[in-house]
Amino acid sequence: MQSKIDQSKYLVRDVLAVDLPFFMSEEDAIGLAKEKISTRYHDQTWILNSQVMEDALGVVSDSDQAVIVVLDKNGNLISQVHGMVTTARMSQITDALQSLSSD
Repeated sequence: MQSKIDQSKYLVRDVLAVDLPFFMSEEDAIGLAKEKISTRYHDQTWILNSQVMEDALGVVSDSDQAVIVVLDKNGNLISQVHGMVTTARMSQITDALQSLSSD
């Protein structure tokens, strides 16, 4: 998806929200995730406790779907897409980004 967005115009971030077992720290989770994520994405991948993301984005608890959000420069939610990235969902995201350019 990121290859379809002009990153010179938009700040693209990846966030992983996880339910951590009671015995695992966020540092341990970050260490494990970094083993799975390509080194080139380490600087743009954040790991947060899932409750923080659920509350902030209104995502249903225990959702197994990805969520893509578009925020304006003030942090206002412009668009939100749930599920696998399809052509239609990608169009929704790019349309939302283009609407930011016209502001």
